[in-house]
Amino acid sequence: MRASADSRAAAKGVALGVLVLAASLSPASASAGKGRPPAVAADYSCAAAGAEAEDGRQRVRVVFDGRFPDRGRAGTAVRVGEFTVRPELTGEAVRALLPAGATAVSGTARLAADLALDGRGRTRADWSGLVTARTPLGAEGGAAPSFTGALPELTATRAGHLTLTAGELALTLAVEAPGPEAGAGPLAAAPVELRCAPLRTPGPRLASWEVTAPATTAPPRAPVDASPDPDPTASGAPAAEPPVRAARAPGKAPDCPVEPPEGELDPARLPKPPPGAIEGGIGGSLCTVPVGYATVRKQHAAMIVNDPRRAPGLMHLSLGKRTVSTPDGSYTESDSLGILHLPDADSTFLTFGFQPVSARVTFEPDPVTIVNILRGGRQTTTVGYWQHLRIHRVRLGGVPLDVGPRCRTARKIDTSLSGEYPFLTGGLLTGSITIPPFTGCRTPSGEDLSRLFTAAISGPGNTLRIQQGGLTGGGASPPVPPLPSR
Repeated sequence: MRASADSRAAAKGVALGVLVLAASLSPASASAGKGRPPAVAADYSCAAAGAEAEDGRQRVRVVFDGRFPDRGRAGTAVRVGEFTVRPELTGEAVRALLPAGATAVSGTARLAADLALDGRGRTRADWSGLVTARTPLGAEGGAAPSFTGALPELTATRAGHLTLTAGELALTLAVEAPGPEAGAGPLAAAPVELRCAPLRTPGPRLASWEVTAPATTAPPRAPVDASPDPDPTASGAPAAEPPVRAARAPGKAPDCPVEPPEGELDPARLPKPPPGAIEGGIGGSLCTVPVGYATVRKQHAAMIVNDPRRAPGLMHLSLGKRTVSTPDGSYTESDSLGILHLPDADSTFLTFGFQPVSARVTFEPDPVTIVNILRGGRQTTTVGYWQHLRIHRVRLGGVPLDVGPRCRTARKIDTSLSGEYPFLTGGLLTGSITIPPFTGCRTPSGEDLSRLFTAAISGPGNTLRIQQGGLTGGGASPPVPPLPSR
């Protein structure tokens, strides 16, 4: 199945065709403004991640558009609607920044925005999760993909003149190119990370509006010191409230490692290749942040997995460790290896329906096998792995209860999730697991509490709803998605 170098090259790219078809998005929420101001354009300097040579940078015109508020009130949240970032990649920029022979791009964008009130102070907002659909390159080799998405609400904490300025821009692009063999279908290189900075400092001003005082009269308060980058520890005083807040700002995930993780795919989770299919591989280090809920059926309660409001962990990927494709391009498959780094989760439940028990849950997962398939215009993503659940820091009715360091499920849990979405941009995964009995839950006096946890938690029909965020390359922090609906 690996008869020639051309076949290997074809398999290496074709199987990533699943990454170059982007999901369509729901329209952003309506803004507080009455009209739509003109789009703002500015020149940026862009380079591929890791490039150091100055001649590797390219000037790219970036257009920002959105339905911005025209006024606001202190303490009341407003939202930017229909926000779009459109980098105008010329043919020269495409040839310098993207793999040779590129014919189409898709992917995600992340913009840093600065918020200031009366020109003083600075609040940094991280606008991630902007997605573009597959965008073909034009006749001259250029493209202008439109990255669109909903932005978090903004709240000014006092009256004044608010300005919103664009900063650094990061693009993660899946790049499509023609195959070397007739009828082999489209190829796709490993995703490319472009990092762009405004040519002029500060960056372009996107919008500004007046913020009036609250309707109710509040007690007088000392003015906020909004000088740039104040040091709240210099005088020993607590930090002042920022002049502008971004609603429900997610925690920041760690930077993605540059080298891909080691490990092997689970053969039992890999589909049987179609007749005549070609196998290959891509490699490359990428990361994503999965967040969501695990519902325990017996408790009728959900536990947050990888809380995005704290310090979320990531899944580190060796992308396309195995690829499978048919010569006619009717079937493409990319099988990636993932290593999950999830923080502990806190859970509260009732034993026998009345006794409250709180515990910390540690996830002990084996390597993850991710299968992404494009067939008949339909994309599916399946995530499968085995894991133990370990319980510790238990409190029974508020009283600490030492259950020892080995209180966990008696056997590993077969965890399988699936969804219909492009793996590059992320989407919703759902599944159901059976929690085995618990073992090893012993107090220092030797009392075995394993049966108590088994009676309260173990059993089938425990649902999972996990939102996978977009992928980011090595050296960058992946975007943190919001929690899905329950």
